[in-house]
Amino acid sequence: MITRTFAYISFILLLNASYAQEHLLLFKGERIELNGAWNLTMYDFLSYDEIGQNKESVLIDVPSIWNDVIWEGGKIGAYGYGTYYRTFVYPRNLPDTTLAIEVSEISLAYRLYANEKLIGQVGNPGIDLSHSSPKIDHQIFDFSVQAGDTVTLIFHISNFEHKTGGMWYAPTIDFESRIINKFELNRTIKLIILGCILIGGLFQFTIFILNPKEKFCIYFALVCMSLSMIIVTRGDLTIMDLFPGTSWVTLKKTLYLAITLTGPANALFLREIYPKFYHKKVIDIMAIMAIVLSLFVVVVHPSITYSIVPWLHGYNIIIGVYLLVCLIQAAIVKKYGARFLLFGYTAVFFTLVYDMLSSQYVIPSYSFEMMYVGITIYIIQLMILLSSRYLFALKGKEELSNHLKKVNKELEEMVERRTKALKDKNEIIETKNAELQKAIKEKDHLMAVVAHDLKAPLSSIQGLSELMGSKLEGQSAEFNEMIKKVTMDGRAMIENLTELKVFEQGDYEVKLKPFDIRELFEQKKMEYKTTAEKKNITLESHLDPKQTLVCSDENIIGRIIDNLLSNAIKFTPKGGEVYFDICTESKNIILSIQDNGPGFKEKDKSKVFKKFQRLSARPTAGESSTGLGLSIVKTLVNLLRGTITLESDEGKGATFTVTIPV
Repeated sequence: MITRTFAYISFILLLNASYAQEHLLLFKGERIELNGAWNLTMYDFLSYDEIGQNKESVLIDVPSIWNDVIWEGGKIGAYGYGTYYRTFVYPRNLPDTTLAIEVSEISLAYRLYANEKLIGQVGNPGIDLSHSSPKIDHQIFDFSVQAGDTVTLIFHISNFEHKTGGMWYAPTIDFESRIINKFELNRTIKLIILGCILIGGLFQFTIFILNPKEKFCIYFALVCMSLSMIIVTRGDLTIMDLFPGTSWVTLKKTLYLAITLTGPANALFLREIYPKFYHKKVIDIMAIMAIVLSLFVVVVHPSITYSIVPWLHGYNIIIGVYLLVCLIQAAIVKKYGARFLLFGYTAVFFTLVYDMLSSQYVIPSYSFEMMYVGITIYIIQLMILLSSRYLFALKGKEELSNHLKKVNKELEEMVERRTKALKDKNEIIETKNAELQKAIKEKDHLMAVVAHDLKAPLSSIQGLSELMGSKLEGQSAEFNEMIKKVTMDGRAMIENLTELKVFEQGDYEVKLKPFDIRELFEQKKMEYKTTAEKKNITLESHLDPKQTLVCSDENIIGRIIDNLLSNAIKFTPKGGEVYFDICTESKNIILSIQDNGPGFKEKDKSKVFKKFQRLSARPTAGESSTGLGLSIVKTLVNLLRGTITLESDEGKGATFTVTIPV
């Protein structure tokens, strides 16, 4: 017992003399992180026995890189190989057990020894590029210890492709069961977080596919994707659990791509949520730069991309600060959800910044769990914010639906009331209409009877007047002429009323058939030439028949010409002129009758085609005027689906133009 104690003390003293006292760690039954000073021997893979022979070494801090370490008068640089080693003591007061060492990323290949025993390996370290196989992974290796053991941990490390070499992260030692349980717990929690983030992103992506107008959904999915890529490529490298065959090139490209996308993805999302606080052009520039950098990361080898990683980190920090300032402004004015989201964004921003700085060895390394907590808080808050927006929209939709139902019900009641009122009014109108139709029929019957009964005595009076005319002289002859004129006017009015009634009530059947327009023109010219000459009026006529045979109702066209010509002669003073023109085209007959009588005043033009209108112009030779002639013309033109227009200036005559389709 004394001998063993002496030997143990002697060994401790020897170690203190050889490696410096700060190199020796004492395991006290608690998890210890193997950071701080390690011994490094470059360009040699030392065995346990060679380490005991006091081989040349330098002290190097872990975690760090060996690029700037001085070895044999010069800097090591990125590429090379060497041996890291450090010793710890397992106390006598602890039972024999199995310890475990948790190792994260270390260069591109390493072997791990506990004294002379090989306990683990990642990749295949070698003395040059042709003899080494690169790989990056997060592993746990176990080894047995007994009470009082002194264990030297030896790493054979090589790097011939990455821009940095050395122990990038410090290993940790603990009891095997405890370190594995913690690892499994952390990995389970991490996978749950990762699953929730991916499900949330997939859900929002599906919404975007169904409704592309909701752009914030695709940006949220992009945020989820970029943060998921950070989770699986940092810390315990979950990507290696999910895809064990992942190469270090793919792993690093995934990490650098996540670094490139995270800031701009958040910028695009927050701009959609709070568009008034994020300048569109600034965010667009960020997005364009992210696309360019992403293409660079995908195409270029990670060893080259690593050289711009500090710039990527700086770029993301600038974006993060800009987004934080804008979000604070939104929170100050109490925009919906801004204050709530500010806490989560601040958490993820500072944890990611801390991770960026520690990965570049600007500040000491830290536990990756901080970053996962920040990401989790931020994503949960984003999901809650989006959910509340959906609920708010659904609530608004429901309120709008209820309001529309209420309005619709009120409209239905209003329509029902109006329908009932219209129905009542319609019944009244139908009753009045029936009464009106009855009155019209009675009126027509009465007018027919009166016309029939008046026509016979007026004809008799006219006949007697004509018989008496040859035997009367002086004043009696004048009175007789007056009686004759009155009876003739009466008969003309009765005939016009009867004719108008026939045309207006549709009792006349329009008969369309071919006829020679030239014959009709010559006939009417001869008829009215004599009438015009009695008033010393010149009747100028012109026919321009592009086609002589036309199809229409010859009788109606004749009646239109009669009324217009007789009117023109009646209102033209003695010695005046009347122009009668007919022109035929492929689809129309155009009648034009012009006089140089008194014309029509502006107030008369709107009444000229109405019945029984008293107009300013009077016949020039005392002729009778019933006020029905132009009304009959308008009715006849309508029967033939034609048009009639009037051009007239007071004192300058009038021109009636009739266009009839054939």
